[in-house]
Amino acid sequence: MENKLVFVKENEVVTDSVTIAEMFDKEHKNVLRDIATQMEYAGEEFSQLNFEQCDYINDSAKGINRHRKYKKFNLTEEAFTLIVFSYNTKEAVQTKIRFIQEFKRMKEYIQSQERPKAMNDKESLLASMKITIQLNEDVDGMKEDIKQLRHDIDKRITLDYSQQQAMRNAVNRRVHKLWNEGMIDKSIYEKTRRVYSALWKNLKDAYRVNAYSNISQKDFDEAMSFVEGWRPIFNGKYSA
Repeated sequence: MENKLVFVKENEVVTDSVTIAEMFDKEHKNVLRDIATQMEYAGEEFSQLNFEQCDYINDSAKGINRHRKYKKFNLTEEAFTLIVFSYNTKEAVQTKIRFIQEFKRMKEYIQSQERPKAMNDKESLLASMKITIQLNEDVDGMKEDIKQLRHDIDKRITLDYSQQQAMRNAVNRRVHKLWNEGMIDKSIYEKTRRVYSALWKNLKDAYRVNAYSNISQKDFDEAMSFVEGWRPIFNGKYSA
């Protein structure tokens, strides 16, 4: 399918179920299920005006499915709004805003075009290509924004209770191992509590947090490896 959020179909600005699935990170079959449910609730009159079933070729399919036709739906802005109404994560809301803006901008763009009464095939093709190029540039920017948003969300999700407990257990095991196997310079670290203090400090410094519980979940495995391989350092050298 073409790489844009909305497009013109028989003088109507629409999107389709494949685009919705891609942009909201959902399985297409689940979007089709949502459409079937809302069409049933909305009734025949609304559904006929705002949903259009059609076929498409899945360019990413391989083998015998390469040329197979799949079902999708074209949706007007009203139908789109109905389907995505319940998609309410922060990322989904930002995506909805972008779709709404693209519907509005496309409608305004079409209304602003002063086309000749009789446009030949070449002129019509050029006008369509111009719209596609403009929309493709915006979609590329939008995907980068979504990628950055996902990254920011991942950074804000910190260790849950079970991960915190696992990290405390790992710290206990590491300190006991170093102490019991004589890998600690006990003239520097007279008591195990000083070893604990050094390990926790090094861990927090490594991940730039004021408490180990504020380490992000995406860094959990790396932080566990840090603990399991840690050795205390004194004056720039390992203590033992």
